[in-house]
Amino acid sequence: MEISRMNSDFGNSTGNFLGSGYYFEIPTNVVEVTKDIAEGYFTSEVHEATDLLDRLLISTEIDGVERYFVVGKLAEGGEFSNMHVDEMHDKITSHVPYAMFLASVAYQYRVKAEEQKDKDEVNIARMKMMLPIWLLTREDRFGTALERMASRFRGEHKVKLLTAGMETELTINVDNSGCYIEGEVARLSLKYKLVNDPSDPEKKTKLVPREETAEMFKKFETVLVDIGGGSTDAVLLPKNLASPISRNSYQVISIKPFLGKLDELRKNKLINYFTDLRTLEKFLVDNHKTHRYVLKNENTGKELDLTEQITSMLRDYAEVLVQKVLHTFTKMTTSPLKFVYFGGEAPILGEYIKEAVTRLTSAEIAQNNHLLLSDVIKVDSNEVFPPVSRTINLNSLELISVKEG
Repeated sequence: MEISRMNSDFGNSTGNFLGSGYYFEIPTNVVEVTKDIAEGYFTSEVHEATDLLDRLLISTEIDGVERYFVVGKLAEGGEFSNMHVDEMHDKITSHVPYAMFLASVAYQYRVKAEEQKDKDEVNIARMKMMLPIWLLTREDRFGTALERMASRFRGEHKVKLLTAGMETELTINVDNSGCYIEGEVARLSLKYKLVNDPSDPEKKTKLVPREETAEMFKKFETVLVDIGGGSTDAVLLPKNLASPISRNSYQVISIKPFLGKLDELRKNKLINYFTDLRTLEKFLVDNHKTHRYVLKNENTGKELDLTEQITSMLRDYAEVLVQKVLHTFTKMTTSPLKFVYFGGEAPILGEYIKEAVTRLTSAEIAQNNHLLLSDVIKVDSNEVFPPVSRTINLNSLELISVKEG
C-alpha cells in the first residue's frame, strides 16, 4: 500500500491523522498489556473495517522486546489510559505517539488497501508531525528537537494488528519525515487554503491566498494562542502573519494543563456522575455551544443541571489564561496586538476568554482584537478540508505537503 502524504497531530486529547487526504481521529489513550491479556482480549471478531477504529490492539518490538498496546477508544476507562493528561509529557521519547502512529497506519491499511494480506508493506512517501513549543525551548536550537522527532519516524517500522478478524503484520517504510512547530505552523492556514480547481480536468487541488484574512492582519502583529489539552503555547508573529522573528517570539504559557484541571473538577465535584475523564470531556464537547451542561439519564429521563459547577471552572481557567497571555505579550511590544485562539480546547473556553478580556481591558478590544478561529475564517464550497479549531495545525501540514507535490 502506498501513502503519499501522512500528516499527524499527536494531541494529548485526540490524535488527528490525514493520510493521502483521508481524515480520521483516534482518542489519545494508550495502555500497555501483557501478551496473555492481548491473546485473550477479544471474544468476537471484527468484520467491518470501519468498526476497527474502536477496537485497536497492536504489538511491536521495542528495544528487542515485543510489547502490546490497546489504543484509542478501546483503552478508555483503563487505569493508566489518561496518565499523560495531567502533565506535559515528552512526545519525543514517550511510547504514546509511537503506538498511535502504528495503530493509525494499521487502521488505514484495513480501510484503504485495495488488496489486503496477512503480511504486507506500507510505504509512506512523506510524513509530517509537530512538537509543542515547550518541548523545543528545552534545547539550545529548536532544530535539534524537531530533527529528533522526525528521525524517530523515518525508516522502517513493524507492527502487528491483533484485533480479532483484522489480524495483519505490516512493515512500514517512511521515506521522508519532517517535524514542525505546533501553533506557529497554524499561521499558514490563516494565510492560505486548498481549493478544488473546476477548470482542471484532473480535478487537482491548488493553494490560494485566503482573501478574508489578508487585510485583517496586514497592519497588526499577531499572537497565536494554541490551547491544547496538555499545554498552551503562544507565538508572536510580525505584521501580515509573517514568520516569527526570534526565539523570544515563542512562549510557553505557564498554566495547569486543561485536561488536568478538568480531571481535578471531576474528582472533586463530579465523581458521582463521571467515572472517567473522557466521558466528562465528551460531555463538554457535546454541550459547549449552548453553554448549558445538563446531564440526562437516557433510561429514566431524569436530568441533572451541572452548568454552575462546570462554567465556574471554565470561567476561572479562562481568566487565568488571559491574564498570563496578556502579561507575556503586552510587555514585548507597544504596538496594538491581535490574538487568535485555537486548539482543541479553544471552542469550550471561547466565550469565557472573551468575557475575561472584556473585564481586563474593554469590550471593544475583546471584540476587535481577541478572536476565535470562527471569527477569522470563512469557508466556501470549493475549499478542501477547511480548518477548525482542533485541526488547524494539521491543515497547515497538509498545505505544506500539497505544495511539495
